[in-house]
Amino acid sequence: MCELRECVLQIPESVRQDVTAFRETVARYLAGELDETRFKAKRVPMGIYQQRTGAYMVRVRIGAGLALPAQIRAIAAVSRRFGSAHITTRQDIQIHDVPIEATPDIFDELLAANLTSRGGGGNTVRNISASPRAGVDPEQVFDVRPYAIAATEYLLDFPTAYNLPRKFKLAFADKAADDAFASVADIGFFAHIRESRKGFSVYAGGGLGGSPRTGVLIEEWVPVESVPLVAEAVRRVFDKHGDRGNKHAARLRFVLDRFGEERFREEYRNEKESLTREGVPGTPPVPRMFPSSWQDGLSEQAETLPPDALSPFIVPEAMNGFYSIRVNPRHGLVTSDALETIARLAEENGEGVVRTTQQQEVLLCGVPGGLVAETLGALCGLGKEIFDEARPSVVACAGAATCKLGLCLSRGLAEAIQDCLAGDAASAPPPIRISGCPNSCGNHQIATLGFAGKARRVEERLMPFYDVMVEGLVAEGKARLAQRIASIPARVVPDFLADAKRTGKYSKESLQTLATRYETLPDPIPEDYFRDWGSDEPFSLAGRGPGECGAGTLDIIRVDLETAKGHLATARNATPDRERDEALHGAVFSVARALLPVFGLEPKTHRETFRDFSERLIKPGWVDPAAQALIDAAQDWKVGDRETLADAEADLSALIERVEALFVSLDGHLQFRLAPVSESDPTSDAAKSPQDAEKDLRGVACPLNFVKAKVALENVPVGGTLNFLLDHGDPANNVPASFREQGQEVVAVESEANHVRVRVRRSK
Repeated sequence: MCELRECVLQIPESVRQDVTAFRETVARYLAGELDETRFKAKRVPMGIYQQRTGAYMVRVRIGAGLALPAQIRAIAAVSRRFGSAHITTRQDIQIHDVPIEATPDIFDELLAANLTSRGGGGNTVRNISASPRAGVDPEQVFDVRPYAIAATEYLLDFPTAYNLPRKFKLAFADKAADDAFASVADIGFFAHIRESRKGFSVYAGGGLGGSPRTGVLIEEWVPVESVPLVAEAVRRVFDKHGDRGNKHAARLRFVLDRFGEERFREEYRNEKESLTREGVPGTPPVPRMFPSSWQDGLSEQAETLPPDALSPFIVPEAMNGFYSIRVNPRHGLVTSDALETIARLAEENGEGVVRTTQQQEVLLCGVPGGLVAETLGALCGLGKEIFDEARPSVVACAGAATCKLGLCLSRGLAEAIQDCLAGDAASAPPPIRISGCPNSCGNHQIATLGFAGKARRVEERLMPFYDVMVEGLVAEGKARLAQRIASIPARVVPDFLADAKRTGKYSKESLQTLATRYETLPDPIPEDYFRDWGSDEPFSLAGRGPGECGAGTLDIIRVDLETAKGHLATARNATPDRERDEALHGAVFSVARALLPVFGLEPKTHRETFRDFSERLIKPGWVDPAAQALIDAAQDWKVGDRETLADAEADLSALIERVEALFVSLDGHLQFRLAPVSESDPTSDAAKSPQDAEKDLRGVACPLNFVKAKVALENVPVGGTLNFLLDHGDPANNVPASFREQGQEVVAVESEANHVRVRVRRSK
């Protein structure tokens, strides 16, 4: 057992350094040195999203949904100054309405409380979720919290975790009844005990949103010690085969769809066997068991409550006389005062941990029966917006109120439903899940009863509608996606549910029959049909724009490539000649700039861009040497030494095609999988790699030493070697391990008096 504060998610040092470095990124953006696209690529992986209002949201990771009271108070302090706190369906806590210039200070405050938003967005390992009552649930197989926390710490510490084809989600369920949604995760772990040993069955390739699917079984049982091996093997399948060229088909489930189940399992087994031979990279953290000492201090108040004192909000735990209490803030929105009260109650009346859930709720666990009434009294004092046992269970995403992808005001509909259905819990519908668009942030695709927002044009005007979804299920080996049975106007959804409540029938057949009546629009159509819930204005899609979830280095490259293609298309149709040449020059500049972020370069001028492209891509042979003539022509035209670029069109088209092929071939290390098209120029600095060449990195701390080492090795042709001088301790241990994890060959590690010499051969 460890101390409670040591059991929750610990922030890896590499993440701490990334957070600290973000202050300079914000300063550069505010000074105008970073454009919007490049800044978005840096802020989204840090968990910062822009809202429709222009302000920002910071998504704080709550590993396995577990936070200490001091951490909750830190979040309360930040949200008090800026905006509301919001509990998500993946157990994170989001802070809304934050000005971008405040984010570095917020990061420092969160880091001081051992919290971070790093990896809250972007193409990375997202928050790893777990069964919300793990450790106290009488139905659990065993406590999965330590394994979810250890997996998070392990995967977040690798640079490859932040350059995946798309986001990557893991979940740990403590029983077959899947309250962690492991059935629809990229990797889902289900707890099992075999011959007195703890282990997991493993499902992979699940996911919601576009082209949703349930995961497929890839392991019937593995011991708990194999979690890092399994997670890394699946991550490598994703890294190698995910479609980086098309972010709309980049999730792991699309790899499963392309390969089919058998080949997908075979690719996984191959990666697992390779890792078994070589050993998993790095040092997986040892899972830390949560202490039970909190029970001792509350044992005198432990007492069994009579059945009539229980409710869906007061649930017995495995330890007799202790209870879990559900706190259900409306829409998952919780005030700073409420957070502080909840933190105090967890500290004084419970296990000392605040838990967030997939229902956008808070759990107070380990409350002895003798303190339940006192705890309920304190919660009721927070008001019905925070705790209301009469409010129907409705989960809703943020919707069009803040999300750029949102179509409908899902929270407005949720309020209308809750107001309409309040009271008489006996005939209430099953928990309802609402998403303001098809992307399923409200998890409508696995709902027993769900709604997905959409827009339709009726009488030449836009009208908000919702698809009605039924019979979704998450359970080990039995998961199924919800089925669409109807599409009805947003305005009639509460009436539809009120009618269903009157009948008390919620089967697919009953709901489908009822919904059919609501699909027919009245004649004439009332004006309020053209207004969404929570708005007095006519329904529109104003403010909707591209989502930011996958923003990162790949998005910068993609933007430049699309810009280059657009300029080339303009040039082919442009008149007069000057407009054509301007477009061709723009295309050359955009394609030359596209891949430079892979090398950590952000040139500020055209001249620097063309120079870096020549050094990094032409001379090492990644693109055809003939591209140099195209670069020279573009520069000559710009300064007036060349009359036209008309003869460059064919070469430019070929260059764009090659750069795009290199882009699609990138792996998680941002290394090209394609071979160079020509031998490296032996006279270039990038090609020189004498055996005795050295890079002195003494005095450079982790992980910056590896970043510098990686960039230095990239200047060496494949097959060449480079020596690195490193300090003893972590640098000498971590840099070689990182190179091995990247697939490079560590030839020798030689310890000397005041440093360690590491020789690395570039293998790819």
